[in-house]
Amino acid sequence: MDNKERISNVFTVDGCASHKLDNDSNMDVERKMDSRSFRAKCLGLVRQNLLVTLTLVGVGCGFLIGLLVEPTGPSASTLMWIGMPGELYIRMLKMMIVPLVICSVISGTARMDPRSNGKVSGIALGYIMVQNLLGTVIGTAICLIVKPGEGVEVDEDLKFEGDVMKTEDIFADLLRNIVPDNLVAACFRQAQTKYEFESHVIQRDLALNVTETVREVTRKYVGAADSTNILGLIIVCSAFGVAAAALEEQGAPFLAFFRSATETIVKILRVLIWTTPVGVASLIAKTIAGTSNMETVFQKLGIYFACVLSGLILWSFLLIPLMFFLVRRQNPYRFLGSIVPPIMMVFATGSTMIALPESFICLEEKNGVDSRISRFVAPLAATIGRSGSALYIASSCVFIIQTLGRDVSGVDIILVILLTWISALAIPSVTGASLITVLVLLTALNIPGEAAAMLFALEFFLDRSRSVGNLIDQLTCVMVNDRFCAASLDPHPVVTEETRSLMDKAGAASEIHAHGNMKL
Repeated sequence: MDNKERISNVFTVDGCASHKLDNDSNMDVERKMDSRSFRAKCLGLVRQNLLVTLTLVGVGCGFLIGLLVEPTGPSASTLMWIGMPGELYIRMLKMMIVPLVICSVISGTARMDPRSNGKVSGIALGYIMVQNLLGTVIGTAICLIVKPGEGVEVDEDLKFEGDVMKTEDIFADLLRNIVPDNLVAACFRQAQTKYEFESHVIQRDLALNVTETVREVTRKYVGAADSTNILGLIIVCSAFGVAAAALEEQGAPFLAFFRSATETIVKILRVLIWTTPVGVASLIAKTIAGTSNMETVFQKLGIYFACVLSGLILWSFLLIPLMFFLVRRQNPYRFLGSIVPPIMMVFATGSTMIALPESFICLEEKNGVDSRISRFVAPLAATIGRSGSALYIASSCVFIIQTLGRDVSGVDIILVILLTWISALAIPSVTGASLITVLVLLTALNIPGEAAAMLFALEFFLDRSRSVGNLIDQLTCVMVNDRFCAASLDPHPVVTEETRSLMDKAGAASEIHAHGNMKL
């Protein structure tokens, strides 16, 4: 009995030991699997946000290079070569914008029925009009409360040199550009009212022999400005898309071409977009290196700058996210995190249209927006959605009125809000367009444009800031539209027999090509 008990005890001890070894080995395997999964998650996160990380690094390098070069007083030639990579970067993106807008709008509107097209367009226009008005009201209210213009002396030596358009001519040009008379010319030109002037010398003070040169408009005519007529192209391409969809089989080859062209352009842009870090660094470095006397400017206009910037931050990162949450019931800051790449592009270039290709990728791949909505609403919002610019324009007009020592009356407030709200839809598509609109509105308020010349000193910083605000609002417009319209779209667009045959031929050609490559 003793031997049996000893043997059983031995087996029991050995069994426990082996069981313990099995548990230890299982725990080791689980630890290794956990570590591998953690590494895989980290690598996936890095790969997913690699472009964002590199772009942020590019922004930091651009500021660093600019701050190091600026004290040396760089020449114009030096600044040119510092900014050359950025210039090439912008030229590459501009090259692809018009083809992308034309192809994406045609293919996007063709895949929606006329009722859906009307609903999407109505919601987009309603959203843009309301947001532009809210941006105007916020900008006006901030400057009325803080009063940044009181005590600021206007430098009489500063003068604005240029032709300030009349308000009625801006609206007339907007209507003309909605219906372009030449589709090819609309790709690089848009209608703009031109003026011919005649100068007269007026004697102001005979004793002191003080004279003043006055320019009078002698002739007004419709000319052209070297800027793409995006609004006209969107309207015409939408008509083409709806008409081609209505033709069904006859319009199938036409639509197949533009859908293929859209995917080809997006493929090219996916490669070009990786040059963003270098382009951003170059553009920022050139601007910072060429800026001088910033301390004096900020001492004089610091309160005004803080008012506009705080208004844009409040609007872009608090009020718009609040509206986003109320409509979509999702975390708005997660959405803002997903659109960091186009935000960086806009901050570097000052143009939301240039960021349009990257915006498509962020909306469709990261946020699941229907491409039929994003390809139509995003270009439209980028053309007339200017809530950030409206906030800046209204703030600047009130600021200028305050610097002249005038009391801002109720009539002035109403005029500033109404003129800014309507003018935001017709801001010229040129660099510093919002500042030009400020000059137009000041003229309408019987205020000389020279009073706004001091604002040019801060144009770089405020232009980028308001453009970022515009972009956030424009992409939020797409998300809101997707929330209300995506469910009403046909989830399975009708594919005609002609389209099927074209797809079958394309598939057969690709198989033959692949088979030939395998033989080689």
